[in-house]
Amino acid sequence: MREKDTLMRPARFSKALTAGLAVGALALTACGAGGDDATNGGDSGAEGGTEAGTGSASDANVNIGMFAVPANLDYTTTGGAAVFEALLYNVYEGLVRLDADGEVQPLLAESWEISDDGTEYTFQLQEGVTFHDGTEFNADIVKFSLERLDEWSANTPEMLSAVESVEVVDDHEVTVMLSEPDYDALFWLAGPLGTMFAPDSVDDLATEANGTGPFEFVTYENAVRMELARNDDYWGEAAGVAGVELTYFEDASAAANAIRTGGVDAILRSEAFDQFESFEAEEDIEVHVGSSQGVVVMSMNQEHEALAEPEVRRAIHTAIDKEAVLAAATAGYGEILGGPSVPTDPYFTDFSGTYEYDPAAAEEMLASAGAEDVSLTFNVPNRSYAEASAQVIQDNLEDVGIEVDLQTQEFPAVWVEENMVNQDFDLAIINHVEPRNMANYANPDYYWGYDSAQAQDLFDQAAAATDDDEYVSTMEELTEVIVEDSPGAWLYNPPNVGLTTEGISGLPLNDLGVGIDLSDVTVSE
Repeated sequence: MREKDTLMRPARFSKALTAGLAVGALALTACGAGGDDATNGGDSGAEGGTEAGTGSASDANVNIGMFAVPANLDYTTTGGAAVFEALLYNVYEGLVRLDADGEVQPLLAESWEISDDGTEYTFQLQEGVTFHDGTEFNADIVKFSLERLDEWSANTPEMLSAVESVEVVDDHEVTVMLSEPDYDALFWLAGPLGTMFAPDSVDDLATEANGTGPFEFVTYENAVRMELARNDDYWGEAAGVAGVELTYFEDASAAANAIRTGGVDAILRSEAFDQFESFEAEEDIEVHVGSSQGVVVMSMNQEHEALAEPEVRRAIHTAIDKEAVLAAATAGYGEILGGPSVPTDPYFTDFSGTYEYDPAAAEEMLASAGAEDVSLTFNVPNRSYAEASAQVIQDNLEDVGIEVDLQTQEFPAVWVEENMVNQDFDLAIINHVEPRNMANYANPDYYWGYDSAQAQDLFDQAAAATDDDEYVSTMEELTEVIVEDSPGAWLYNPPNVGLTTEGISGLPLNDLGVGIDLSDVTVSE
C-alpha cells in the first residue's frame, strides 16, 4: 500500500456525461487568474461597516456580497455552482477537501491509502463526528453517500463513475473500490460529489441542509440572502465568526455601492472591473486579486453547416481581438487564453499566440474554406462580461464578412435551457468555472458537441495514468489536438477579485471551483 496520498487529482474524463448533467458546473460570475496567497490580508477595509462588522471576533457576524444565485439547496439535482459554493466546506463536508493551493487534504477522513494497482482507496475516518441533527457520521454514511451518486442528476456525477462499490470495514474504516484505476478520484471526492449526507435528510435537500460542517444552515430567501450560524458542536476547529449572511446582488454596481455604504462587509467574485482602480485608492476598502478555474469560451455548434468545417472555426478564432474582448469585459484584468486550460492546470500550455488577431488571415481562411454569406446566431447570457465580450466579437466577425445576430438571454433559466439542454445555438458564450473543465471535451453529447475519437482516446489514457509525468504529457498532447480542432474560441481566464472592509480577514483568495470555505473568516475591531 502507498502512504497517504495528498496529490491533487485532476478531473475524471467520462464519455458518459450528458448535457443536462453538466449544467451544474456553471456559475453566473467571471473569475480567473491571479495571486498566490491562500487568504486575503487582515488589515482590509472600512471603519464601522454593517452591524455584521461589529463586536468581538467570537460573537461577530459578517455580511458577504455574492452574485451567483442558488435556485435551491439541492446540488445533487440542481445545476449551478452557486449552490455548492455556499454550502460545501461550510455546512457539508466530504472525506477530503482542497486546500488554498488546490492540494487534496484530509477532512472527514483523517488518512487514506491507495492500493498499488490504484483500484482500492481505504479511508480511516474521523471519530466523534455528528451531523447537525445529531446523526453519527461513520462508514455506513460513506457507503450510503457514495453509492447514492447514481441518483444525482446534476454536477457531473459520472466524474466518479469508476466507483464500483464501497466496503465497510468497521465504523471508522471504509474501502472504496474502483472498476479501473482513476488518476483523479481523490480530486472529485474533494468536491461536491464527495459530500456526505445523513440518510434521513436526503428527502429535504432542496429546502434544508444538514451536514457535519462548521456552520449550520439557518435560512435561504431565494435570490436575496442565505444565513449560516456557527456550529458550536463542530468536531474540528470552530468557525471564526458567529454567523455569515450571504447577500445576493443582480449586478456589480449595486454590490459596489453596498460595500461603499456599509451594506456588506465584503464582496466575493466582484465584477466591478471599472471601479477597481478607485477602490484601490480608498483607504477603507481593500482589493484582493486571486486565481480561479474560469475559462470564458465562445463555443461553436458544429451542427451549423459552416461551423462543421474546422478551417471556418479556426478563421473565426483568428478574427477575434482578444485584447479588445478583455478590455471590454474586465477592463483588462485577467489572462488571455488560446486553449481550454488555465494557468493553474499542471498541463497548461500557453496557446495565446496560436490564433492571434489577424482579420486579413481570417478572411483568407474563410475564402479557402469556401465559406460565403455566413450568418450566425450568437446566444449571450445577460451577464455584463458576456454581453461586453459578445459585442466586440460581433464587430470582429462582421469585419471579416460574417453576419452575427446577438440574442441576449436570461441566465440561468433561458440560456441554460436553450444552449446546454436544447443545444439550440450557433455561437454561445459562458464562463466555465468548474475545475478541469476540459473533461467536457471528452463527451460528444455535451452542449458544444465536440466529437473526436482521438481526443477521447487521449482522455482515457490520461485517466488511466499511474504517475504525474505520464498524466501531464498525455494532457499536453490532448490539449494540442483540441486547440487544432478549435471547437470553441477560448477567450480569457478572468481574475477572482474580492473586496473587504476594515477588520475582515480570512476570506478565500483563490476560487478552486468547489466550496467557498468561510470558516477562517474573522472580524476584528
